[in-house]
Amino acid sequence: APGGDDAASMFAEAARLRREIADAEAEAAAASMPDEPAEPPAPRAPEGLSVVLPIARPDWSVEPTECFFAPRTKRAGVELKAFDVAVPCGVILEERDDESGAPIVVVGAVGDQSNAAAAGVLPGDILRATTAVKQQMELPTWQILAGGIGRPKTFRFVFGCDLDGQPQRTFEDVLGAVGSNRLDPEGRPAVLVVERPPRKAQ
Repeated sequence: APGGDDAASMFAEAARLRREIADAEAEAAAASMPDEPAEPPAPRAPEGLSVVLPIARPDWSVEPTECFFAPRTKRAGVELKAFDVAVPCGVILEERDDESGAPIVVVGAVGDQSNAAAAGVLPGDILRATTAVKQQMELPTWQILAGGIGRPKTFRFVFGCDLDGQPQRTFEDVLGAVGSNRLDPEGRPAVLVVERPPRKAQ
């Protein structure tokens, strides 16, 4: 046969090279294909302290909602507690600085035999939030059409007490919010949310 063994060996070598090229192209194509979509990472839990509070919605309904607070105490063992305190509460609040020098509201003293003492509030607790009560005008559609002025409706909501937070609060704002719970026509207790630093060993 023309070419003999040399021609056969050349054809065999060419076939081998074609197979190697085809294999290399297949590997390159596989490498360029996107990986299978990975499972989405589990959402990270919000960091900080949490407590469930009665959050008012725009339609006046109240929904228990887990709320998170960044701790103001940078020591292990800090707790976040919510107390139902009948009014008058019987606490003395003070403006102090936290460990980083930022202003905070602290329970300076708790009256003996007071409602706050009965609920479990302690001196040194940091006030982070409270319920507050205000009145605002409710104006049904028929009164708007008739030119009416509406009627007052009592609105209870959760008021943040961080003096360096947003919206900005003053110490007097916090005192007013705590005291406003006396205006609740339903006579509900005030909810005081406090951050309790770890107690020093006696």
